Amino acid sequence: MNDNPIIRCFFSGESINEFKEKLRENDYSGGMEKILRDSFIEGIILLLLFLVVSTLTEINVLYITGFSLAAFLSPFLFNYFFQLYRFEQRKREKEKLIPDVLLQASVFPEGTDSIQIIKYLAKENYGNLSREFNKAHSEIRKGASIERALNNLKKRCRSRIIARAMDLLIQGHNSGAEMNSVFRETAEDILETQSIIRDRNSTMIIEKYTLLLAGGFIVPLVLGLIVGMITGMNFSGINELGMGMSLEQRKELLNAALLSNQVYIAEYSIIASVFIANQEGNIKKAFLYALILLPLSLLTYNLAKGF
Repeated sequence: MNDNPIIRCFFSGESINEFKEKLRENDYSGGMEKILRDSFIEGIILLLLFLVVSTLTEINVLYITGFSLAAFLSPFLFNYFFQLYRFEQRKREKEKLIPDVLLQASVFPEGTDSIQIIKYLAKENYGNLSREFNKAHSEIRKGASIERALNNLKKRCRSRIIARAMDLLIQGHNSGAEMNSVFRETAEDILETQSIIRDRNSTMIIEKYTLLLAGGFIVPLVLGLIVGMITGMNFSGINELGMGMSLEQRKELLNAALLSNQVYIAEYSIIASVFIANQEGNIKKAFLYALILLPLSLLTYNLAKGF
Protein backbone atom coordinates (compact mmCIF):
# COMPACT_ATOMS: atom_id res chain seq x y z
CA MET A 1 0.00 0.00 0.00
CA ASN A 2 2.99 2.29 0.62
CA ASP A 3 3.79 2.04 -3.12
CA ASN A 4 0.34 3.15 -4.23
CA PRO A 5 1.12 6.20 -6.41
CA ILE A 6 -2.23 7.93 -5.80
CA ILE A 7 -1.96 7.72 -2.01
CA ARG A 8 1.70 8.79 -2.06
CA CYS A 9 0.70 11.98 -3.93
CA PHE A 10 -1.02 13.19 -0.77
CA PHE A 11 0.69 11.27 2.05
CA SER A 12 4.29 10.31 2.74
CA GLY A 13 5.29 6.72 3.43
CA GLU A 14 5.80 7.62 7.09
CA SER A 15 2.30 9.10 7.32
CA ILE A 16 0.80 5.98 5.74
CA ASN A 17 2.60 3.68 8.20
CA GLU A 18 1.54 5.89 11.09
CA PHE A 19 -2.08 5.78 9.93
CA LYS A 20 -1.92 1.98 9.65
CA GLU A 21 -0.70 1.78 13.24
CA LYS A 22 -3.60 3.95 14.35
CA LEU A 23 -6.01 1.64 12.53
CA ARG A 24 -4.55 -1.30 14.43
CA GLU A 25 -4.94 0.58 17.72
CA ASN A 26 -8.58 1.27 16.75
CA ASP A 27 -9.08 -2.48 16.21
CA TYR A 28 -10.13 -1.71 12.63
CA SER A 29 -10.22 -4.94 10.65
CA GLY A 30 -9.18 -4.83 7.01
CA GLY A 31 -6.66 -2.03 7.34
CA MET A 32 -6.12 0.77 4.86
CA GLU A 33 -7.00 -1.45 1.89
CA LYS A 34 -10.56 -1.79 3.21
CA ILE A 35 -10.87 1.96 3.78
CA LEU A 36 -9.75 2.67 0.21
CA ARG A 37 -12.08 0.04 -1.25
CA ASP A 38 -15.13 1.17 0.78
CA SER A 39 -14.38 4.84 0.12
CA PHE A 40 -14.14 4.23 -3.61
CA ILE A 41 -17.53 2.49 -3.69
CA GLU A 42 -19.16 5.15 -1.51
CA GLY A 43 -17.56 7.91 -3.62
CA ILE A 44 -18.98 6.46 -6.85
CA ILE A 45 -22.46 6.26 -5.29
CA LEU A 46 -22.30 9.88 -4.07
CA LEU A 47 -20.96 11.02 -7.43
CA LEU A 48 -23.85 9.40 -9.29
CA LEU A 49 -26.38 10.84 -6.84
CA PHE A 50 -24.93 14.32 -7.28
CA LEU A 51 -25.00 14.04 -11.07
CA VAL A 52 -28.67 13.08 -10.90
CA VAL A 53 -29.42 16.07 -8.63
CA SER A 54 -27.40 18.43 -10.85
CA THR A 55 -29.53 17.51 -13.88
CA LEU A 56 -32.62 18.69 -11.98
CA THR A 57 -31.12 22.06 -11.00
CA GLU A 58 -29.44 24.86 -12.89
CA ILE A 59 -25.82 24.60 -11.76
CA ASN A 60 -22.82 25.96 -13.62
CA VAL A 61 -20.65 23.33 -15.38
CA LEU A 62 -17.61 24.53 -13.41
CA TYR A 63 -19.47 23.94 -10.16
CA ILE A 64 -20.57 20.50 -11.28
CA THR A 65 -16.94 19.53 -11.84
CA GLY A 66 -15.88 20.78 -8.42
CA PHE A 67 -18.84 19.27 -6.62
CA SER A 68 -18.36 15.94 -8.39
CA LEU A 69 -14.74 15.79 -7.25
CA ALA A 70 -15.76 16.67 -3.69
CA ALA A 71 -18.53 14.06 -3.73
CA PHE A 72 -16.09 11.38 -4.89
CA LEU A 73 -13.38 12.26 -2.36
CA SER A 74 -15.57 13.04 0.65
CA PRO A 75 -16.09 9.38 1.77
CA PHE A 76 -12.32 8.81 1.96
CA LEU A 77 -11.82 12.08 3.85
CA PHE A 78 -14.67 11.23 6.21
CA ASN A 79 -13.33 7.72 6.88
CA TYR A 80 -9.80 9.06 7.30
CA PHE A 81 -10.74 11.76 9.81
CA PHE A 82 -13.18 9.46 11.59
CA GLN A 83 -10.40 6.96 12.28
CA LEU A 84 -8.12 9.78 13.47
CA TYR A 85 -10.96 10.97 15.71
CA ARG A 86 -11.43 7.48 17.15
CA PHE A 87 -7.70 7.20 17.85
CA GLU A 88 -7.62 10.61 19.55
CA GLN A 89 -10.66 9.70 21.64
CA ARG A 90 -9.05 6.48 22.80
CA LYS A 91 -5.83 8.35 23.52
CA ARG A 92 -7.67 10.91 25.64
CA GLU A 93 -9.40 8.12 27.56
CA LYS A 94 -5.99 6.62 28.36
CA GLU A 95 -4.53 10.00 29.31
CA LYS A 96 -7.38 10.63 31.76
CA LEU A 97 -6.49 7.41 33.57
CA ILE A 98 -2.74 8.07 33.78
CA PRO A 99 -3.01 10.01 37.09
CA ASP A 100 -4.91 7.03 38.58
CA VAL A 101 -2.19 4.67 37.37
CA LEU A 102 0.58 6.82 38.88
CA LEU A 103 -1.30 7.18 42.16
CA GLN A 104 -1.78 3.42 42.23
CA ALA A 105 1.93 2.88 41.55
CA SER A 106 2.77 5.27 44.38
CA VAL A 107 1.02 3.13 47.02
CA PHE A 108 2.86 -0.10 46.27
CA PRO A 109 5.25 -1.10 49.05
CA GLU A 110 8.89 -0.15 48.60
CA GLY A 111 10.80 -2.77 46.62
CA THR A 112 7.75 -4.12 44.74
CA ASP A 113 8.84 -5.82 41.52
CA SER A 114 8.03 -3.74 38.40
CA ILE A 115 6.55 -6.79 36.70
CA GLN A 116 4.06 -7.16 39.53
CA ILE A 117 3.03 -3.50 39.12
CA ILE A 118 2.53 -3.94 35.36
CA LYS A 119 0.60 -7.18 35.90
CA TYR A 120 -1.64 -5.51 38.46
CA LEU A 121 -2.34 -2.53 36.18
CA ALA A 122 -3.13 -4.92 33.31
CA LYS A 123 -5.83 -6.61 35.37
CA GLU A 124 -7.35 -3.46 36.88
CA ASN A 125 -10.33 -1.59 35.43
CA TYR A 126 -8.40 1.05 33.48
CA GLY A 127 -10.15 0.45 30.16
CA ASN A 128 -7.94 0.70 27.08
CA LEU A 129 -4.97 1.61 29.26
CA SER A 130 -5.21 -1.77 31.00
CA ARG A 131 -5.20 -3.37 27.55
CA GLU A 132 -1.95 -1.57 26.80
CA PHE A 133 -0.39 -2.83 30.05
CA ASN A 134 -1.67 -6.30 29.21
CA LYS A 135 0.16 -6.12 25.86
CA ALA A 136 3.29 -4.94 27.68
CA HIS A 137 2.99 -7.80 30.18
CA SER A 138 2.60 -10.30 27.32
CA GLU A 139 5.77 -8.95 25.69
CA ILE A 140 7.66 -9.33 28.99
CA ARG A 141 6.49 -12.95 29.35
CA LYS A 142 7.79 -13.61 25.83
CA GLY A 143 11.23 -12.37 26.79
CA ALA A 144 11.18 -8.61 26.22
CA SER A 145 12.73 -6.38 28.85
CA ILE A 146 10.52 -4.16 30.97
CA GLU A 147 12.09 -1.06 29.42
CA ARG A 148 11.42 -2.29 25.89
CA ALA A 149 7.81 -3.29 26.67
CA LEU A 150 7.03 0.10 28.21
CA ASN A 151 8.75 1.92 25.34
CA ASN A 152 6.57 -0.03 22.90
CA LEU A 153 3.53 1.06 24.93
CA LYS A 154 4.66 4.67 24.51
CA LYS A 155 4.99 4.27 20.74
CA ARG A 156 1.54 2.73 20.38
CA CYS A 157 -0.22 5.46 22.37
CA ARG A 158 1.61 8.45 20.81
CA SER A 159 0.91 10.63 23.83
CA ARG A 160 3.29 12.90 25.72
CA ILE A 161 1.40 12.36 28.96
CA ILE A 162 1.55 8.57 28.67
CA ALA A 163 5.20 8.76 27.54
CA ARG A 164 6.04 10.81 30.64
CA ALA A 165 4.38 8.25 32.92
CA MET A 166 6.14 5.31 31.21
CA ASP A 167 9.50 7.10 31.51
CA LEU A 168 8.90 7.40 35.24
CA LEU A 169 8.08 3.70 35.52
CA ILE A 170 11.23 2.85 33.53
CA GLN A 171 13.28 5.20 35.70
CA GLY A 172 11.93 3.61 38.86
CA HIS A 173 12.67 0.13 37.52
CA ASN A 174 16.23 0.92 36.38
CA SER A 175 17.24 2.92 39.45
CA GLY A 176 15.54 0.84 42.09
CA ALA A 177 15.08 4.08 44.06
CA GLU A 178 12.02 5.07 46.07
CA MET A 179 9.67 6.65 43.47
CA ASN A 180 6.40 6.83 45.40
CA SER A 181 6.55 10.59 46.00
CA VAL A 182 7.59 11.21 42.37
CA PHE A 183 4.63 9.20 41.08
CA ARG A 184 2.24 11.09 43.35
CA GLU A 185 3.58 14.56 42.48
CA THR A 186 3.54 13.77 38.76
CA ALA A 187 -0.07 12.55 38.99
CA GLU A 188 -1.11 15.81 40.66
CA ASP A 189 0.77 17.83 38.05
CA ILE A 190 -0.90 15.93 35.18
CA LEU A 191 -4.35 16.45 36.72
CA GLU A 192 -3.75 20.18 36.87
CA THR A 193 -2.38 20.25 33.31
CA GLN A 194 -5.34 18.25 31.99
CA SER A 195 -7.76 20.73 33.57
CA ILE A 196 -6.06 23.63 31.78
CA ILE A 197 -6.01 21.73 28.47
CA ARG A 198 -9.72 20.86 28.75
CA ASP A 199 -10.63 24.51 29.21
CA ARG A 200 -8.51 25.53 26.24
CA ASN A 201 -9.85 22.73 24.02
CA SER A 202 -13.46 23.65 24.84
CA THR A 203 -12.87 27.15 23.53
CA MET A 204 -11.04 25.89 20.45
CA ILE A 205 -13.78 23.37 19.62
CA ILE A 206 -16.46 26.08 19.77
CA GLU A 207 -14.39 28.29 17.44
CA LYS A 208 -13.69 25.42 15.07
CA TYR A 209 -17.27 24.25 14.61
CA THR A 210 -18.59 27.81 14.46
CA LEU A 211 -16.26 28.50 11.52
CA LEU A 212 -17.14 25.21 9.81
CA LEU A 213 -20.88 25.72 10.25
CA ALA A 214 -20.73 29.35 9.15
CA GLY A 215 -18.47 28.67 6.17
CA GLY A 216 -20.30 25.59 4.94
CA PHE A 217 -23.93 26.49 5.62
CA ILE A 218 -24.95 29.70 7.39
CA VAL A 219 -23.15 32.37 5.33
CA PRO A 220 -23.86 30.84 1.88
CA LEU A 221 -27.44 30.00 2.92
CA VAL A 222 -28.21 33.58 3.98
CA LEU A 223 -26.57 35.09 0.88
CA GLY A 224 -28.34 32.59 -1.39
CA LEU A 225 -31.75 33.32 0.13
CA ILE A 226 -31.19 37.09 -0.21
CA VAL A 227 -30.13 36.72 -3.85
CA GLY A 228 -33.12 34.50 -4.59
CA MET A 229 -35.47 37.02 -3.01
CA ILE A 230 -33.99 39.96 -4.94
CA THR A 231 -33.95 38.20 -8.31
CA GLY A 232 -37.59 37.27 -7.81
CA MET A 233 -38.69 40.87 -7.37
CA ASN A 234 -40.37 42.76 -10.19
CA PHE A 235 -38.83 46.19 -10.81
CA SER A 236 -40.71 46.96 -14.04
CA GLY A 237 -42.88 49.53 -12.30
CA ILE A 238 -39.83 51.56 -11.33
CA ASN A 239 -38.68 51.64 -14.97
CA GLU A 240 -42.07 52.94 -16.09
CA LEU A 241 -41.75 55.81 -13.62
CA GLY A 242 -38.33 56.69 -15.00
CA MET A 243 -36.65 56.02 -11.66
CA GLY A 244 -33.52 54.05 -10.91
CA MET A 245 -31.16 52.35 -13.32
CA SER A 246 -31.97 50.92 -16.71
CA LEU A 247 -32.65 47.23 -17.18
CA GLU A 248 -29.19 46.61 -18.67
CA GLN A 249 -27.44 48.46 -15.84
CA ARG A 250 -29.43 46.51 -13.29
CA LYS A 251 -28.45 43.21 -14.91
CA GLU A 252 -24.78 44.18 -14.95
CA LEU A 253 -24.94 45.20 -11.29
CA LEU A 254 -26.73 41.97 -10.35
CA ASN A 255 -24.19 39.81 -12.21
CA ALA A 256 -21.34 41.65 -10.49
CA ALA A 257 -23.02 41.13 -7.12
CA LEU A 258 -23.57 37.41 -7.83
CA LEU A 259 -19.92 36.97 -8.76
CA SER A 260 -18.81 38.94 -5.68
CA ASN A 261 -20.94 36.71 -3.45
CA GLN A 262 -19.34 33.55 -4.77
CA VAL A 263 -15.83 35.02 -4.52
CA TYR A 264 -16.58 36.05 -0.93
CA ILE A 265 -17.91 32.58 -0.05
CA ALA A 266 -14.85 30.93 -1.61
CA GLU A 267 -12.48 33.26 0.26
CA TYR A 268 -14.32 32.67 3.53
CA SER A 269 -14.09 28.89 3.10
CA ILE A 270 -10.37 28.99 2.30
CA ILE A 271 -9.54 31.37 5.16
CA ALA A 272 -11.60 29.28 7.59
CA SER A 273 -9.83 26.10 6.43
CA VAL A 274 -6.39 27.65 6.91
CA PHE A 275 -7.33 29.08 10.31
CA ILE A 276 -8.69 25.76 11.61
CA ALA A 277 -5.71 23.78 10.29
CA ASN A 278 -3.31 26.27 11.86
CA GLN A 279 -5.25 26.07 15.13
CA GLU A 280 -4.79 22.28 15.10
CA GLY A 281 -1.07 22.69 14.45
CA ASN A 282 -1.14 20.97 11.06
CA ILE A 283 -1.35 23.47 8.19
CA LYS A 284 -1.45 20.62 5.64
CA LYS A 285 -5.02 19.86 6.72
CA ALA A 286 -6.10 23.21 5.26
CA PHE A 287 -6.23 21.60 1.81
CA LEU A 288 -8.45 18.77 3.06
CA TYR A 289 -10.79 21.14 4.90
CA ALA A 290 -11.03 23.44 1.86
CA LEU A 291 -11.65 20.46 -0.43
CA ILE A 292 -14.89 19.79 1.44
CA LEU A 293 -15.84 23.24 2.72
CA LEU A 294 -15.42 25.14 -0.57
CA PRO A 295 -17.73 23.05 -2.80
CA LEU A 296 -20.16 22.52 0.07
CA SER A 297 -20.53 26.27 0.65
CA LEU A 298 -20.98 26.98 -3.08
CA LEU A 299 -23.52 24.16 -3.37
CA THR A 300 -25.48 25.53 -0.40
CA TYR A 301 -25.42 29.01 -1.93
CA ASN A 302 -26.69 27.84 -5.34
CA LEU A 303 -29.41 25.67 -3.83
CA ALA A 304 -30.59 28.48 -1.51
CA LYS A 305 -30.60 30.90 -4.44
CA GLY A 306 -33.17 28.72 -6.21
CA PHE A 307 -35.72 28.88 -3.36
